[in-house]
Amino acid sequence: MKDKYYEIIKELKLEALRCSEYRLSNTNVSVRFYFSPGNLTATSNRQPVICAFLKEGKELLDFSSAQLLIDDEEVNFNLDANSLTYYPKTPLSYGTHTGKIKINTLNQVVEEFNWSFIVEDELKNYCFSYGIPHSHTSYSDGVGTPTEAYEKARQNGLNFLVVTDHQGKLVSTKINHDKSIFISGSSHPKWEMLKLEASHINSKHKNFIALSGFELSTRFWGHINIINSQGIIEKRPASLDELYDWLCTEENLLLSINHPYRSPKTLPFSHNFDNFVNLYEVGNGSTTREYNRAEQNYYETLDSGWHIAAINGQDNHIDDWGDSSNVTAVISRELSVEALIAAIKLRRIYSTESKSLKLVVKGNNQWMGSIINLSKNDILHLHILAEDKNSPIDKIQIVSNGGKIIKEKLCGNLENCEWNLELSIDSSYSWYVAKVIHSDEKIAISSAIFVQDLQ
Repeated sequence: MKDKYYEIIKELKLEALRCSEYRLSNTNVSVRFYFSPGNLTATSNRQPVICAFLKEGKELLDFSSAQLLIDDEEVNFNLDANSLTYYPKTPLSYGTHTGKIKINTLNQVVEEFNWSFIVEDELKNYCFSYGIPHSHTSYSDGVGTPTEAYEKARQNGLNFLVVTDHQGKLVSTKINHDKSIFISGSSHPKWEMLKLEASHINSKHKNFIALSGFELSTRFWGHINIINSQGIIEKRPASLDELYDWLCTEENLLLSINHPYRSPKTLPFSHNFDNFVNLYEVGNGSTTREYNRAEQNYYETLDSGWHIAAINGQDNHIDDWGDSSNVTAVISRELSVEALIAAIKLRRIYSTESKSLKLVVKGNNQWMGSIINLSKNDILHLHILAEDKNSPIDKIQIVSNGGKIIKEKLCGNLENCEWNLELSIDSSYSWYVAKVIHSDEKIAISSAIFVQDLQ
């Protein structure tokens, strides 16, 4: 199977390839696919070769029964022993596209394997949005209402705020007596009210995005945020499997690892969770809460194989949303809920301790967060541009596996520092992060550019 797998990759020149793992219904058995374009990847090719290669688990499936649906429409495809390939006859529209494979198991149970990818116009400009992905209100252990939090963040010049109150305070339980809020003569549970307030803010303002989520306490990852879900976990999951089952019921959520410096947060790599674990707090704190960096934790997580993005959360517990300078920056097509979520899923996001830093990091003309197919001795062309009118740039470092600084550029405390360099791919390195160090000792950490060797 290995020889056939690499033969297909080479022949079709597959792009944005990524492995996805799926557990079969009512079992503990999993299968693995390599998709191209891969799950949560982007391409500028409007007629990409769409391919699904069954890497592991063929003995569990009747592969000849496979059906392929693109954007919920069944299409004709080429099928061989381990792969199915589809060539779009007309250009795909710009935006998010979904793929779905239906296959019978040997027991004649229909299994579905879903993934999504984005087709985008790389010629268009991108906007930089600054905000907070982790904050609290009086709906749990903070102050004020979500509406007040959103408005305060907007007044402080931020572009987005995610209110992530604690799950135990948002759900209706016997312990949580303060479980509803009255508005217009009707009672609304806190979780539903939080989503209503976010929706109201989004309809009221065109220059600000309000998102909702909840912070969940777990025994295996400490505290995590689940963002943009429609539902809420009613009872704290007892295991990773239980959490995974719930995540699979949602379509467009984000998952964040919170304040990882408090306890170890690196778990053995898992392909199925890798498609959900999107964000990692490399900075946490606000005006009245001690600020901590978790840079080394982030590097250790990348070393473990996770494709995860760097963010900075103020974790506000008083009315100081946006008062601190540490924020998360998102590089998106436009300022909208859909564009913001799509950009975060693609890991076009970075942690910064300056509200005014614009950071561009591209590898072979692909944005930070991308997964690039390169073999040993191939060349990775890095383009880095750091601009900050309020906090000059002292230097930029390229950090890779083990947290090792492999390259450094002194910028002379300029407001604008551009760096183009070439790296010969070494099998010792699988990810590359740009670290910006300002003259006032603030730092920024980009999301990684990931390199995978398919030889």
